[in-house]
Amino acid sequence: MDPHGDDDEQVGEDYNPEQEVFVGEGQATLPQLPVQTGEENDEEVAKFRAKIYRFADSQWKERGVGDMKFLKNKQTNKIRLLMRQDKTGKLIANHFITAQEGFCKLSQLKTADKSWIWTCYDASDEQPKVWQLCVRFTSPEEVERFKTEFEKAYESNKALQEEVPKKE
Repeated sequence: MDPHGDDDEQVGEDYNPEQEVFVGEGQATLPQLPVQTGEENDEEVAKFRAKIYRFADSQWKERGVGDMKFLKNKQTNKIRLLMRQDKTGKLIANHFITAQEGFCKLSQLKTADKSWIWTCYDASDEQPKVWQLCVRFTSPEEVERFKTEFEKAYESNKALQEEVPKKE
Protein backbone atom coordinates (compact mmCIF):
# COMPACT_ATOMS: atom_id res chain seq x y z
CA MET A 1 0.00 0.00 0.00
CA ASP A 2 1.34 3.44 -0.95
CA PRO A 3 1.57 5.73 2.11
CA HIS A 4 0.81 8.77 -0.06
CA GLY A 5 -2.60 7.41 -1.13
CA ASP A 6 -1.69 7.17 -4.79
CA ASP A 7 -2.84 3.55 -5.16
CA ASP A 8 -6.20 2.57 -6.62
CA GLU A 9 -7.55 0.79 -3.52
CA GLN A 10 -11.29 0.36 -3.65
CA VAL A 11 -13.33 0.89 -0.48
CA GLY A 12 -16.95 -0.02 0.24
CA GLU A 13 -19.75 2.34 1.20
CA ASP A 14 -19.66 1.17 4.83
CA TYR A 15 -15.92 1.90 5.16
CA ASN A 16 -14.97 3.79 8.35
CA PRO A 17 -11.32 4.98 8.37
CA GLU A 18 -11.40 5.48 12.17
CA GLN A 19 -11.82 1.73 12.66
CA GLU A 20 -8.37 1.26 11.17
CA VAL A 21 -6.80 3.67 13.62
CA PHE A 22 -8.76 3.00 16.81
CA VAL A 23 -8.93 -0.65 17.74
CA GLY A 24 -10.74 -1.44 20.97
CA GLU A 25 -11.10 1.37 23.50
CA GLY A 26 -8.61 3.64 21.80
CA GLN A 27 -7.34 5.06 25.07
CA ALA A 28 -4.29 4.21 27.09
CA THR A 29 -3.84 4.97 30.76
CA LEU A 30 -0.42 6.39 31.51
CA PRO A 31 0.96 6.52 35.04
CA GLN A 32 1.54 9.92 36.65
CA LEU A 33 5.25 10.60 36.95
CA PRO A 34 6.64 13.14 39.40
CA VAL A 35 8.07 16.21 37.65
CA GLN A 36 11.48 17.29 38.94
CA THR A 37 11.99 21.05 38.76
CA GLY A 38 15.29 21.34 40.62
CA GLU A 39 13.47 23.26 43.34
CA GLU A 40 12.70 20.23 45.55
CA ASN A 41 15.48 21.03 48.06
CA ASP A 42 14.65 24.74 48.17
CA GLU A 43 12.40 26.86 50.33
CA GLU A 44 10.76 29.93 48.81
CA VAL A 45 11.87 33.09 50.60
CA ALA A 46 10.09 35.67 48.41
CA LYS A 47 8.20 35.83 45.11
CA PHE A 48 7.56 38.69 42.66
CA ARG A 49 5.70 39.18 39.36
CA ALA A 50 8.16 40.74 36.97
CA LYS A 51 9.55 41.10 33.47
CA ILE A 52 13.24 40.35 33.00
CA TYR A 53 15.70 41.55 30.37
CA ARG A 54 19.26 40.59 29.52
CA PHE A 55 21.88 42.89 28.00
CA ALA A 56 23.12 41.21 24.82
CA ASP A 57 24.42 42.55 21.51
CA SER A 58 24.57 46.10 22.94
CA GLN A 59 20.87 46.23 23.81
CA TRP A 60 18.33 45.07 26.40
CA LYS A 61 16.48 41.97 25.17
CA GLU A 62 13.35 40.72 26.88
CA ARG A 63 13.70 37.22 28.37
CA GLY A 64 10.12 36.92 29.56
CA VAL A 65 7.47 37.54 32.19
CA GLY A 66 6.82 35.33 35.20
CA ASP A 67 7.25 34.69 38.89
CA MET A 68 10.72 35.60 40.14
CA LYS A 69 11.61 33.67 43.29
CA PHE A 70 14.30 33.83 45.92
CA LEU A 71 14.97 30.20 46.91
CA LYS A 72 16.96 29.08 49.94
CA ASN A 73 18.62 25.66 49.75
CA LYS A 74 17.61 23.52 52.75
CA GLN A 75 21.10 21.96 53.12
CA THR A 76 23.48 24.84 52.35
CA ASN A 77 21.20 27.82 53.18
CA LYS A 78 22.49 29.57 50.03
CA ILE A 79 19.93 31.78 48.32
CA ARG A 80 19.49 31.92 44.57
CA LEU A 81 17.23 33.82 42.22
CA LEU A 82 15.11 31.74 39.86
CA MET A 83 12.57 32.78 37.25
CA ARG A 84 10.55 30.77 34.75
CA GLN A 85 8.68 32.11 31.75
CA ASP A 86 4.90 32.04 32.36
CA LYS A 87 3.58 30.14 29.36
CA THR A 88 6.45 27.77 28.65
CA GLY A 89 7.97 27.20 32.10
CA LYS A 90 11.38 27.80 30.50
CA LEU A 91 14.14 28.90 32.87
CA ILE A 92 14.97 32.55 32.13
CA ALA A 93 17.04 33.45 35.22
CA ASN A 94 18.91 31.15 37.60
CA HIS A 95 21.83 32.37 39.68
CA PHE A 96 23.13 32.58 43.21
CA ILE A 97 23.17 36.00 44.83
CA THR A 98 26.96 36.11 44.89
CA ALA A 99 28.95 38.26 47.29
CA GLN A 100 31.85 38.71 44.88
CA GLU A 101 33.46 41.87 43.55
CA GLY A 102 31.49 43.16 40.56
CA PHE A 103 28.56 40.78 41.01
CA CYS A 104 25.04 41.25 42.36
CA LYS A 105 25.23 44.95 43.15
CA LEU A 106 21.88 46.56 42.40
CA SER A 107 21.67 49.84 40.56
CA GLN A 108 18.68 51.65 39.08
CA LEU A 109 18.22 51.76 35.36
CA LYS A 110 18.52 55.44 34.40
CA THR A 111 15.60 55.32 31.96
CA ALA A 112 13.12 53.38 34.14
CA ASP A 113 12.45 54.04 37.82
CA LYS A 114 10.67 50.70 38.38
CA SER A 115 13.72 48.64 37.38
CA TRP A 116 16.92 47.24 38.87
CA ILE A 117 20.03 46.04 37.04
CA TRP A 118 22.89 43.82 38.23
CA THR A 119 25.62 41.55 36.90
CA CYS A 120 25.58 37.83 37.68
CA TYR A 121 26.85 34.42 36.62
CA ASP A 122 23.56 33.13 35.21
CA ALA A 123 22.94 29.43 34.55
CA SER A 124 19.52 29.62 32.86
CA ASP A 125 20.98 28.65 29.47
CA GLU A 126 22.92 25.49 28.64
CA GLN A 127 26.25 27.24 29.22
CA PRO A 128 26.47 29.44 32.35
CA LYS A 129 27.73 32.90 31.53
CA VAL A 130 28.22 36.35 33.06
CA TRP A 131 25.25 38.53 32.10
CA GLN A 132 23.83 41.87 33.04
CA LEU A 133 20.16 41.47 33.95
CA CYS A 134 17.38 43.99 34.38
CA VAL A 135 14.11 43.35 36.19
CA ARG A 136 11.06 45.55 35.84
CA PHE A 137 8.10 45.79 38.21
CA THR A 138 4.66 47.37 38.00
CA SER A 139 4.73 49.31 41.29
CA PRO A 140 7.25 51.31 43.32
CA GLU A 141 6.39 49.14 46.35
CA GLU A 142 7.51 45.99 44.53
CA VAL A 143 10.72 47.76 43.43
CA GLU A 144 11.59 48.49 47.06
CA ARG A 145 10.52 45.07 48.32
CA PHE A 146 12.73 43.42 45.67
CA LYS A 147 15.69 45.59 46.69
CA THR A 148 15.20 44.63 50.35
CA GLU A 149 14.98 40.88 49.58
CA PHE A 150 17.93 41.00 47.16
CA GLU A 151 20.15 42.77 49.70
CA LYS A 152 19.10 40.37 52.49
CA ALA A 153 20.00 37.42 50.23
CA TYR A 154 23.34 39.07 49.37
CA GLU A 155 24.21 39.57 53.05
CA SER A 156 23.07 36.04 53.98
CA ASN A 157 25.18 34.43 51.23
CA LYS A 158 28.12 36.68 52.12
CA ALA A 159 27.95 35.52 55.78
CA LEU A 160 27.84 31.87 54.64
CA GLN A 161 30.83 32.46 52.37
CA GLU A 162 32.82 34.01 55.22
CA GLU A 163 32.06 31.00 57.47
CA VAL A 164 33.84 28.65 55.06
CA PRO A 165 37.51 28.40 56.08
CA LYS A 166 39.78 29.77 53.36
CA LYS A 167 42.38 27.44 51.89
CA GLU A 168 45.94 28.57 52.39
